[in-house]
Amino acid sequence: MKKQVVITVLFTLFIGRIWAQSAYQVTDSQPVTLNGLTMGYKIKSEEVKAVGDKGDFSRFSVSFYVTNPTSEEKIILYKQGWNVLNNVSDQLAKFNIINATGARLTSKEALISAAPCNVLAYVEDKDCATNKITKTKRFVQIGYSIKAGQTFSSTAILIVPLNQKPNVEVTSLANQLQPTGSASYPGPPPGYDPNQPPPTGRVNPDDFIKIRNAATNTYVNVEIGAPRASAIDAGWWSAQWSLIRLPGARIYVIKSRWKDNQYLSTDTGSPGTFVNYVSDGARWVIEPVFGTNTVRIKNLGTGSFLGISQDKLSMTNNANQGSLEWVFEAP
Repeated sequence: MKKQVVITVLFTLFIGRIWAQSAYQVTDSQPVTLNGLTMGYKIKSEEVKAVGDKGDFSRFSVSFYVTNPTSEEKIILYKQGWNVLNNVSDQLAKFNIINATGARLTSKEALISAAPCNVLAYVEDKDCATNKITKTKRFVQIGYSIKAGQTFSSTAILIVPLNQKPNVEVTSLANQLQPTGSASYPGPPPGYDPNQPPPTGRVNPDDFIKIRNAATNTYVNVEIGAPRASAIDAGWWSAQWSLIRLPGARIYVIKSRWKDNQYLSTDTGSPGTFVNYVSDGARWVIEPVFGTNTVRIKNLGTGSFLGISQDKLSMTNNANQGSLEWVFEAP
């Protein structure tokens, strides 16, 4: 029994050291950046409040936040294989307010969590009656994510000694259970041949397509990073896309062949590619242009149309602009 108690105490001390080492001081004007995420807080209001017969205290309304300032979505993936502790968490950061009293049921800490990360995948379903296995395509959660430029926040009421400011430390939790990593694909997938002959055959929604602008005869591609419209070489995977219709709606997501599991999206304002496809910014309505073989590509989130401005993709509300018409071609 003694041995078990000693081991438990040592384990507790070890965990305590890990947490202590990862705590960083922050103020309302000085956040910190950990694991590529900016963590801090803003004071929304301040007042003096009497707490029973204990006298006056300073009362604050505070917004704690975690922001992804990078141009890439970051994810916390579920662990694969045997996971004995089942310890994959959606938590990104924990804020501890050292001088908070907790009086009147106010806060002494705050937790910031990420959002579920879902991808479209083939899933094997087994019919228990026939033992037949079928593959179906549906959205599955692979972990948690914070998109490029996205902020998660939580507001808390704090009571601290009179005339003191909140004394806040933040601990990054994104790397303790499973590292938060960039979800972007660093280069072409294995087996990519930039000189491969273009395949033949008709365009099918489940196959890859090229998206050509009818006005400029340039193609949407991610050859040098962010999506743009330019001339391309035959066989560029960076200019090939999968047009995937969502179940029960005439709405599509546009998936990159080059950047695996990345989708064309307007979640940061300008068109980009991100892992998150469940937001309206990653969903598109394809509108045929009457009397032509062209289409307009309308974003569900912004209500604006995909176009071109100086070879860069842009969004506009002017449906009559010449660069808004596109042609889908077999690659």
